[in-house]
Amino acid sequence: MLSGATSQGVYLSVPIADWNLFTELARKFGWQTQTNEQLLDNFIAGRPKVEDLSEEDIMDEIRAVRYAK
Repeated sequence: MLSGATSQGVYLSVPIADWNLFTELARKFGWQTQTNEQLLDNFIAGRPKVEDLSEEDIMDEIRAVRYAK
Protein backbone atom coordinates (compact mmCIF):
# COMPACT_ATOMS: atom_id res chain seq x y z
CA MET A 1 0.00 0.00 0.00
CA LEU A 2 1.22 3.49 -0.77
CA SER A 3 1.87 5.99 1.98
CA GLY A 4 0.97 9.67 1.68
CA ALA A 5 4.65 10.65 1.62
CA THR A 6 5.42 8.58 -1.47
CA SER A 7 2.26 9.03 -3.51
CA GLN A 8 0.87 11.73 -5.77
CA GLY A 9 -2.83 12.58 -5.95
CA VAL A 10 -4.15 12.75 -9.50
CA TYR A 11 -7.56 13.68 -10.88
CA LEU A 12 -8.65 11.68 -13.92
CA SER A 13 -11.83 11.81 -15.93
CA VAL A 14 -12.66 8.21 -16.78
CA PRO A 15 -15.71 7.23 -18.85
CA ILE A 16 -18.34 5.49 -16.74
CA ALA A 17 -18.20 2.47 -19.03
CA ASP A 18 -14.48 2.04 -18.24
CA TRP A 19 -14.71 2.73 -14.48
CA ASN A 20 -14.78 -0.96 -13.44
CA LEU A 21 -11.80 -1.76 -15.67
CA PHE A 22 -9.89 1.23 -14.31
CA THR A 23 -10.57 0.37 -10.64
CA GLU A 24 -9.51 -3.23 -11.24
CA LEU A 25 -6.26 -2.07 -12.84
CA ALA A 26 -5.66 0.39 -10.00
CA ARG A 27 -6.29 -2.35 -7.41
CA LYS A 28 -3.71 -4.61 -9.09
CA PHE A 29 -1.11 -1.83 -8.84
CA GLY A 30 -2.04 -1.15 -5.21
CA TRP A 31 -3.47 2.27 -6.03
CA GLN A 32 -6.54 3.81 -4.45
CA THR A 33 -9.50 5.19 -6.39
CA GLN A 34 -12.30 7.52 -5.29
CA THR A 35 -15.12 9.23 -7.07
CA ASN A 36 -15.89 12.90 -6.39
CA GLU A 37 -18.86 11.80 -4.29
CA GLN A 38 -16.74 9.42 -2.19
CA LEU A 39 -14.10 12.10 -1.68
CA LEU A 40 -16.73 14.60 -0.51
CA ASP A 41 -18.39 12.01 1.76
CA ASN A 42 -15.03 11.16 3.36
CA PHE A 43 -14.28 14.85 3.91
CA ILE A 44 -17.65 15.47 5.54
CA ALA A 45 -17.34 12.37 7.73
CA GLY A 46 -13.90 13.50 8.89
CA ARG A 47 -15.03 16.96 10.00
CA PRO A 48 -15.12 17.55 13.75
CA LYS A 49 -18.53 17.31 15.36
CA VAL A 50 -18.97 20.68 17.08
CA GLU A 51 -22.12 21.31 19.01
CA ASP A 52 -23.78 24.70 18.71
CA LEU A 53 -22.96 27.10 21.52
CA SER A 54 -25.67 28.83 23.47
CA GLU A 55 -25.62 32.59 23.90
CA GLU A 56 -24.57 32.07 27.52
CA ASP A 57 -21.64 29.85 26.44
CA ILE A 58 -20.48 32.56 24.03
CA MET A 59 -20.70 35.24 26.72
CA ASP A 60 -18.74 33.01 29.14
CA GLU A 61 -15.97 32.67 26.54
CA ILE A 62 -15.89 36.44 25.95
CA ARG A 63 -15.72 37.16 29.69
CA ALA A 64 -12.95 34.58 30.15
CA VAL A 65 -10.82 36.21 27.44
CA ARG A 66 -11.68 39.82 28.29
CA TYR A 67 -11.21 39.53 32.06
CA ALA A 68 -8.48 36.87 32.17
CA LYS A 69 -5.58 37.76 34.47
